[in-house]
Amino acid sequence: MACAAAPAIAQPAACHTKTDDGGLQGSGGTIVSYKKEFYESSKAFPVQTYSDQAPTGKTAEFCLRYEIENIGQDHIQNLYWGLPGIFVKDFRPGAADRQSRSSQLLSTKDPEELPTLLNAFAKKEAVSKAWMVETQTAQAAGTQFAEVVPVDGNQFLPADVRLVLEANSILQRRPLLVVKLDQDKPIYPVRETVSGQGFNLEVYSRVIRDGDSVSFQTDVSLNGEGAGKAKLSMPALQALEDTRGAGSPDYYESYLRSVEKQGGELTSDFKVHRFSTTMSRKSLLQDALFLSEHVIKVQANDNEYCYRFQSYTPFAVDFDLDRCSQ
Repeated sequence: MACAAAPAIAQPAACHTKTDDGGLQGSGGTIVSYKKEFYESSKAFPVQTYSDQAPTGKTAEFCLRYEIENIGQDHIQNLYWGLPGIFVKDFRPGAADRQSRSSQLLSTKDPEELPTLLNAFAKKEAVSKAWMVETQTAQAAGTQFAEVVPVDGNQFLPADVRLVLEANSILQRRPLLVVKLDQDKPIYPVRETVSGQGFNLEVYSRVIRDGDSVSFQTDVSLNGEGAGKAKLSMPALQALEDTRGAGSPDYYESYLRSVEKQGGELTSDFKVHRFSTTMSRKSLLQDALFLSEHVIKVQANDNEYCYRFQSYTPFAVDFDLDRCSQ
């Protein structure tokens, strides 16, 4: 007699986006929601933020979910929410343009509800609250995966590499997230998903080790009813394909030049695009790789969106949402 397959374990709502369930509603349980207002020209522009968190059932793994909706009647210009890495040039009223984001991460600390800053217009601010893990790193000592360690870039990076970064106006606003390759453990794959108006954007990054070779792979998936007309700029990922080493200032200089060159190039009409490069451990800087931040710009719905993601790279370089205007 054949045995019935075990039923799949349903993921918690925090692991989904609005495309899966229509969006978070209200408050209660682990969902926290706040109404906040921006004030511009003596007028109030209200938004509603939502946040949810849940363990996935795997050791030290959590999902974090963030959403924001313009609940007023007027458009909000230059919405910027730094915590989940969301920028919308013209944030339009209604659920259709609600921004929704989920990510999975490892942490030995439970998420906490803490203040988070919202920005809009020129220099308007509002403070909401949302779930977050203090370091926002995919790390958990004692798990099956290699540890991702936050370190001070000024102490870790050689002086000549720091000079290249400074000359190219690359400022490190947070500790470097470093994975040392002398750990005999697999590297935790990172997955993040964003849902906007008519499109879903997923970034899945992993590292494959084969003897002395290290392969960096980041898959960008795009789907949804409006995906066919969307155009994406992914300069940090595109530049990574052109590099074969990262262990010297010359490699850093070449990579940053390539990022600038790729910044104006738009990609469209794809479902999955894999960015990959392979190099030897000897060509890496201090036998390490980095969980780096980068941005993906999306042109869709006669609008501009920009999202910050994390991917594994051989370079100690972060690009934040301030790159969206470049």
